[in-house]
Amino acid sequence: MQNASKLAELLEQAACSITMLGPADLTELDGLDHLLNQIKQSLEEVDNGPAELLEQAKKSSEGAHQLLQQILTQEAADSAESLASVSQTVCSLQQLCNRIIAIDADATESPPEPPAAQIAAAEVNGTIEMPAEMPAQEDEVAAGGVLIPEDDVSLVLDFIAESQEHLETAEASLLELENNPDDKETLNRIFRAFHTIKGTAGFLNLTEISSLAHSAENLLDMARKGELVLAGQNTDAILESMDMLKKMIVILKECAENTRPVPPQGKLPRLLAKLDVLAKEQELAESMETAAAAASDGKLDDLLEERSQSGPREGGGSVKSHLGDEKIKVSTARLDELINMTGELVIAHSMVAEGVVKGTMSVDACSRNVAHQGKLVRELQELSMSMRMVPISGVFQKMARLVRDLSRKAGKKVDFRMSGEETELDRTIVDKIADPLVHMVRNSVDHGIETADERRQSGKDLAGRVELRAFHQAGSIVIEIKDDGRGLDKDRILKKAVENGLVPPGQTPADEEIYKLIFHAGLSTARQVTSVSGRGVGMDVVKRNIESLRGRIDIATVLGAGSTFSIRLPLTLAIIDGQLVAAAGQRYIIPINSIEQSLRPAPDQVTSVMNRGEMVMVRGQFLPLVRLHELFHTDTVRRDPTDCLLVVVEENGRKCCVMVDELLGQQQVVIKNLGQALDSVKGVSGGAIMGDGRISLILDIPGLMEMSQS
Repeated sequence: MQNASKLAELLEQAACSITMLGPADLTELDGLDHLLNQIKQSLEEVDNGPAELLEQAKKSSEGAHQLLQQILTQEAADSAESLASVSQTVCSLQQLCNRIIAIDADATESPPEPPAAQIAAAEVNGTIEMPAEMPAQEDEVAAGGVLIPEDDVSLVLDFIAESQEHLETAEASLLELENNPDDKETLNRIFRAFHTIKGTAGFLNLTEISSLAHSAENLLDMARKGELVLAGQNTDAILESMDMLKKMIVILKECAENTRPVPPQGKLPRLLAKLDVLAKEQELAESMETAAAAASDGKLDDLLEERSQSGPREGGGSVKSHLGDEKIKVSTARLDELINMTGELVIAHSMVAEGVVKGTMSVDACSRNVAHQGKLVRELQELSMSMRMVPISGVFQKMARLVRDLSRKAGKKVDFRMSGEETELDRTIVDKIADPLVHMVRNSVDHGIETADERRQSGKDLAGRVELRAFHQAGSIVIEIKDDGRGLDKDRILKKAVENGLVPPGQTPADEEIYKLIFHAGLSTARQVTSVSGRGVGMDVVKRNIESLRGRIDIATVLGAGSTFSIRLPLTLAIIDGQLVAAAGQRYIIPINSIEQSLRPAPDQVTSVMNRGEMVMVRGQFLPLVRLHELFHTDTVRRDPTDCLLVVVEENGRKCCVMVDELLGQQQVVIKNLGQALDSVKGVSGGAIMGDGRISLILDIPGLMEMSQS
């Protein structure tokens, strides 16, 4: 087994080097010839495996060596064609080596078990059930794992970031290819992603990742040449390879950051053998698709969770951390603009400083220069924030894969459409919005979209439609999840809420309030609990995560016609536009997006309502009056609302009037965390340092409303 592993490493080195060589690279070709000699010697040392496969491998190795000798001695009729034949021979040798390793691994596990190639064929044909992977023990990890050298850690972390991006691109392209199977450019894009991962992994001696990428690349290459159709079982195999690569990359990152050996993947040999079986078959029966889909059901929960792997296990020795910084790509145009703007800011500062030092600048000229400098600072601030912005396309592509797998598991036809993927958001928001979208898209497919029989009876198209789109609106970003399914049944929701004690019996809230009851933990109107959803967990997490991003979620639904969930989020979490107000000698900041209007009330507008407190009549509607000095326990002289100003604020469809002494102006402020001691203070979401060095509190409008009601 050890000799076969050494042979696999040599073949990977040969495969990686030959992809970058041409007939004129004689020095490098001579090094490749030396590698082929080592491969021939390693084949002689392999003492296990089927004799027929070993003999075939030896003949292929000798043939590649002879072809390369003809290129080096310039005896080949067509050097480029001969080099291509050598490359193809090396690929064939890799497949033979993988089969030898797989068969040997199965033989050492348990005598009755068939060879890996037969197992892979049986899995493809759905005739046997694959056994579960046995957990690797610590001593096996230490014995069979690969320890990444200290000098390679930074390279490996860069490789991980690039590979994750390549896999996201390949996955989205593969799903697109299912709808447009004749799109050669999309197929080439998928091929290039696997080819790049294979080459870099081989350079870093990550043999398992390189082998898997190479085997998947062979299948894709056959599709490029028209030798097989990339659909059905072939597409499933490529997606399974992507899932395995993602898992291996997550484990690789954890091991690289904590100086631990990378454990071998127990399921890898069988997946390699399965890819080898598929590469040799031209057509597969429709029954195989059904069997493979059923066999992959167990992986669905892992896909839905998409949780990061658990933290490093505690070891006996000291562990050196190599935690990598988060990286995002920034366009060179933005960097050039940043450099130019910085230069202009330096010039503007020099003009102001020179005028102040010499005392020759007039007040008007100084004011103009200061105003110009302030304009540059604002533009620099906006540009700096834009560099943290990334497209939301990565998250949307994951949803496309999710819908595909969910619809196949549920036996439903779903037409998934996306728009606005190029919309940019702060990187922090993009990372945190993924989980809520998973829950909501999952519910749309599982609960919203009906079965084909139900849709036929309702006169709808047999294929349900789920739309995911993003767009900018009023300084925020809106993400909509829309389906043409059942819609929400408010009567069933209200009945369930009464049973759970969320609504008193006999009370009928407004429709909007009833729909928002689905965000309570444990409340589910699903008729059947499935492995996907129905237990009443998930939507409460959605609401909590969105509110933590200073966002809100709205629901529009028609029973029998479908539902639309709209998520409204700020573009960034770092800066907000705020209205600075004064109340009881203190300064507060109210987010501009929450303000509807401001007014000075007349005496007949202010009244008291039994059990509801002070109310203000604004445009024919009674709104609660919120006194900041009472909520925050500060002394004030001005207590009469008619002597003060009222700021009407709105959040999630609820309104109130905040009483302030005066409006001080609008400005952008940088949000600062108040620390753990003040994190739990209601009515305050953060603080901001003002121009005079003092701190102003940023008001949390939903928190203020809750405080005033209590």
